[in-house]
This record gives sequence, structure tokens and C-alpha cells, in this order.
Amino acid sequence: LLSVVEEQGQALMRAAFSPIVRECGDISAGVFDADGRMLAQAVTGTPGHINTMAEAVRILRSHFPASSMCPGDIFMTNDPWIASGHLNDFLLLMPVFRGDTVIGYTACTSHLVDLGGLGMGPEGADIYDEGLLIPPCTLVRNGVVNPLLMDIIRANSREPIANEGDI
Repeated sequence: LLSVVEEQGQALMRAAFSPIVRECGDISAGVFDADGRMLAQAVTGTPGHINTMAEAVRILRSHFPASSMCPGDIFMTNDPWIASGHLNDFLLLMPVFRGDTVIGYTACTSHLVDLGGLGMGPEGADIYDEGLLIPPCTLVRNGVVNPLLMDIIRANSREPIANEGDI
């Protein structure tokens, strides 16, 4: 499992569009059991993401019960009270199936370059100054990307291509 999550983290970095992921490794990767308990975490990445990802997976599971999931689904949020603390960090959760049964999950967190707001820096007075907050939602259903969600993300970014590529 350790080599699986390490390969997951390395794949995130190799496929990244933005330098903060590709060169800085501002990511995390993990494998979870069917109850949402972390089984393994990648050494590659940011420790703060791993710590919050363990709790975020359990919370996302409460929004999306396993009985409603299909192969090819991916769920996402950047809610800082669920995921890793600020809007630029997106957590993605994908169920793993054996037949028709969810037997576990893979998850990753990745820092997106820009989500509108004031831009990079500590000047924000509240969360909305950081940019676009995305509540727990379905990014991919049955292998098909949610086009409206991607349109919203692109429309609220100074770096729409990098953000779409990193997601």
C-alpha cells in the first residue's frame, strides 16, 4: 500500500500543470478502508494535508454514502473546515470497487494556483477574500466530468488552464 500511495503522489506531480504541485510537491495521497480509515499515506507531499485528509475522507463519506456511489465517481471539496485549511487546497475522493461493493477509497489533496479572491498573500480579512469555496460535490459521475463545476472553477481563476489540469 505504501508503494501504491507513493506512486499516486508521484503521478500527481508528474501530471501537474502548476509549479506548486510539479516542483514544490504541495500534494498528498492516501488509501483508505471502506470505513474511511487511512491505511497508508504517501511520503511525498505535505504533512499538513495528510493529517487533515484522514478526517476529511470521513466527512465526505457522510455527504456521499457508499450505497450511492458508482465506479468512476470522484467527489471534491476545498472547504477549509473539512479539508486542509485554505481554499487553494482541493481534496478529491474516489471510491474503489470490488464488483458492486465499495471496499475502500483513494484520496489526494493538491494546491491549486488561483481561485480568484485577492490573490496570493496574507491580506485577506475573511475566507471569501481567498476566492471560490466549493462545498462537497461530485466532480465526476460514472466517469463523466461535471462540466458546470469545471466552468465555475475556470471562471473564478486567473489560471484556468493550470487549475483544470491540476484537478
